[in-house]
Amino acid sequence: MILYTPLPLERVLEGWDRVAAGVEVEAGGARLLVEACGPGLARVLRLLSTDPRDYLRPEFSPGAVLRLGPG
Repeated sequence: MILYTPLPLERVLEGWDRVAAGVEVEAGGARLLVEACGPGLARVLRLLSTDPRDYLRPEFSPGAVLRLGPG
């Protein structure tokens, strides 16, 4: 991939070395990387599914909040 930009390389690559601190969970038949954001709640950081249909589900989009556990 070639990226043409007037920005300096340091600015373009800023933050790429940081790893998201999350936990892998399975929800709705898909694997997700999530971070806790409250009791029984988790925010989606990344979808780790190989099924293309999972990427069309809005509840799995990054930033979405899921309710984990029973109920």
